[in-house]
Amino acid sequence: MSDVSAVLAVDLGTTGIKVAVVTPDGRVRGMAGEVIPLQFVDEVGAEQDPHLWWAALGRCSRRSIAESGVSGGDIRLVAITSQYTSTTAVDASGMPLGNTIMWMDGRGSRHRTPYSHDHARFLDVHGLAPSGNDDVGHIDLIRATRPEDYAAAFAFVEPMDHLAARLTGRVTASQNTMFPMLVCDNRTWGLTEYSDELIEMCGMPAEKLPPLVPLGEPRGTVTADAAAHLGVSERALVTGATIDSVTSAIGTGAIWPDRCGFVIGTTAVMGTHMPAQRHDMAHGLTAAPSPLPQSWFLVAENGIGGKALDVFVNNIVFPDDGLGLPVDDGAYDAVLGAAAAVPAGSNGVLFLPWLVGSMAPSRDRRHRGGFVNIGLATTRADMARAVLEGVAMNAAWLLPYFSRLAGHEYDEITFGGGGARSALWGQILADACGLPVRRLAQSSCTNAHGAALLALAETGACSFADLPSFLVTEQVHEPDDAAHRLLATRTATLVDFHVRNAPFYEGFDSKDHTP
Repeated sequence: MSDVSAVLAVDLGTTGIKVAVVTPDGRVRGMAGEVIPLQFVDEVGAEQDPHLWWAALGRCSRRSIAESGVSGGDIRLVAITSQYTSTTAVDASGMPLGNTIMWMDGRGSRHRTPYSHDHARFLDVHGLAPSGNDDVGHIDLIRATRPEDYAAAFAFVEPMDHLAARLTGRVTASQNTMFPMLVCDNRTWGLTEYSDELIEMCGMPAEKLPPLVPLGEPRGTVTADAAAHLGVSERALVTGATIDSVTSAIGTGAIWPDRCGFVIGTTAVMGTHMPAQRHDMAHGLTAAPSPLPQSWFLVAENGIGGKALDVFVNNIVFPDDGLGLPVDDGAYDAVLGAAAAVPAGSNGVLFLPWLVGSMAPSRDRRHRGGFVNIGLATTRADMARAVLEGVAMNAAWLLPYFSRLAGHEYDEITFGGGGARSALWGQILADACGLPVRRLAQSSCTNAHGAALLALAETGACSFADLPSFLVTEQVHEPDDAAHRLLATRTATLVDFHVRNAPFYEGFDSKDHTP
């Protein structure tokens, strides 16, 4: 598209939205974001109001355009990426019928119909199998607790598909965005039909699945109302929306299997792309079709990332409970500054980062996190550094399994996401993994940047092979040998805690969070 002046890139995460304006040279010219609250229900439930997404999208779009200096009328592409395995019931125009059931919601297993399916067959055809705490379980939850929404639903969609429908007035999805719905045969790239076999095995209501469009195909032109809401041209095209693990990989340049990207946002994700579908479900790894031509992205959700630091700052250091000081704009910098004064190893304190269960390389929703080895001399600064190290060591635990499935031994990790704003976290990640870590500039908009670059490639403004060249490095962190040896030992201890704590959770009931 020769007339493209800029892309408006939307990244809808678990706890917030970011909108960036990216010009065809790959530069981020403006960015705005807002926090979107989660609603916790019955201890294990988590929901979000999708009307808040839409309202925040309009505000952030206008602020990012104003900051960029680009005229809204010159924005001709809108790219969307989002968190996934979150389920919204929508009508035929894409309007939500109720709250979104979020990916961390554990209530689906209470209402899960005991469908009969061949686990091995699911893994072979799709790459995942139903667990109860997934989109299939979410739809069962809606059917049981919100029967009027279930009956009225035109389709059940993922967040990026909901936003695309709100923007275009047309409900669609792709083989990529429907990956968490477990109803596509993912052995072949680019299919536009659902698998009747998988639909029957998981009991999915086939009549309530959105129409599939080809991977990389635009979703349509924005409506006049949507253009006014965003402040963009009425000619703006909504490109192929995608799940955020893909844009994490693209935003870190991991478009080939010999490149490894790691993003710390709310969650921590390791990513790359492969030429075929593969899986290692023993370690929570699988591959899903990517919008990159004839490519599958390696799904390596490592669990809670930046949210661990957020919980530490807001629930422990600056809690709003009458026992501490109120949080302010400098709270995170203060906590990171305190952590930087603590030596590697956090003076013996170990943080277990499994706040909503562990994910790859050991998927177990029952595990919970905590601090270990706190003594009389332990300080909050020790605990702060332990949080950073715990997330990094969890990644180090994942790396060899990830590398084996990708078929490459990595000599570098590219680090993005909000966590990569911290030079300290970049160094700790290098020390934990024993590899150089290339920390990106403007890292807080890694996913939005990846979505914009993908949109530019899909519409012919650049080639897919050019995408890594648009990334800018802030700093390369070389691992310190002594720190690596220490953190390698502590990583083994972290893994040992995970293994040894498993018997404690054997009687754990995810329905009520009690052993």
